[in-house]
Amino acid sequence: MTPIKILANPRTVLFSDIHPFYRWEKQLREQGLKVSIHFDHKKLKPSGNDYLIINHRYFGSQWTDLLNADPTNSPLVRYLQDVKKQVKKLLWWDAHDTSVSGSFQVIPYVDSFIKNQILKNRDYYTAIDNLPNMRVWLDPNIEQKQFYPCPQDQLHKIKLSWNLGYNDRRFFPFKLHYFLSNIIPYNILPLRFTKVDQPRPLDLTFRGKANYDNQFPEQNAVSLQRNKVFELLKSLNLKATYGKVVSRKQYLKELSQSKICISPFGYGEICYRDFESFIAGSMLIKPSVEHLQTFPNFFIPNETYIPVAWDLHDLKDKAEDAVANYNLTKEIARNGQDLYKKVINDPQIFINSLKNLIT
Repeated sequence: MTPIKILANPRTVLFSDIHPFYRWEKQLREQGLKVSIHFDHKKLKPSGNDYLIINHRYFGSQWTDLLNADPTNSPLVRYLQDVKKQVKKLLWWDAHDTSVSGSFQVIPYVDSFIKNQILKNRDYYTAIDNLPNMRVWLDPNIEQKQFYPCPQDQLHKIKLSWNLGYNDRRFFPFKLHYFLSNIIPYNILPLRFTKVDQPRPLDLTFRGKANYDNQFPEQNAVSLQRNKVFELLKSLNLKATYGKVVSRKQYLKELSQSKICISPFGYGEICYRDFESFIAGSMLIKPSVEHLQTFPNFFIPNETYIPVAWDLHDLKDKAEDAVANYNLTKEIARNGQDLYKKVINDPQIFINSLKNLIT
């Protein structure tokens, strides 16, 4: 058995980052991968045969504040240096939404630095020829959060993990979702899909906050794209529902009744809404993600989603055209749903990716 230990904050369970490890525990064991989840580094007993994956959410601000000010004096760095000596391979799992990372300071102290999605142009991470901005799709002159550049000689450590597509998107009452998700198997409560061909009285739907809650300094920059979507929707000659956040039940109902779902970028390029649109059989329109490497790659231009420009100048025309020619373009919705359904129900695809990460 190959022992794989994952150090995670209980909050990680809430984010569903580690859901596939619970869902496919049996299949992982059958292929010689013994995965265990740990929530306390003090109780973790690493051995020389272990592959240790540390989810970035385990370490709160009390660990990471010094990382930005003085990495050499950071308790996090000291811990990584110590535990790296005790395991076969140490992997830092950055599960942030954006394709850029806010924790490149740790990369010299780990064997691999894995991310949900990474830039095809990895030189961006070094910030040699650009401003070190966290969100590449925003105008570089817009004030936004910046990142600590990755050292050039450490770029080879950046590896692709898996995106939000593997999170549990089954419907539970909100307060119970994160308690039941990893417990109830899919043969008892399967993920329910809406057929693409069912009647769809709505042309388009988009629900979301017009502005974030200013919890972070870059909030205004992050909300620019979705605010522009709201403005554009006012000019569309379509039957649409959009506006403030509604109950999850109503939101999913609207998705299942809509021909199109618009999914702008938020904190990152890939959003829960992308996969909810696949489940609902609604055609996904979102800003192009051709600058990314992501796994699984559900985003095939004009085959599983309709890409639009980052500044959204073509959104109006593409949305109206998709509705006008829906009998043809709904095949995009069907392709997206079929691919998503196939991938998330095939444990071997996930297991192969995990094996590649630890080799």
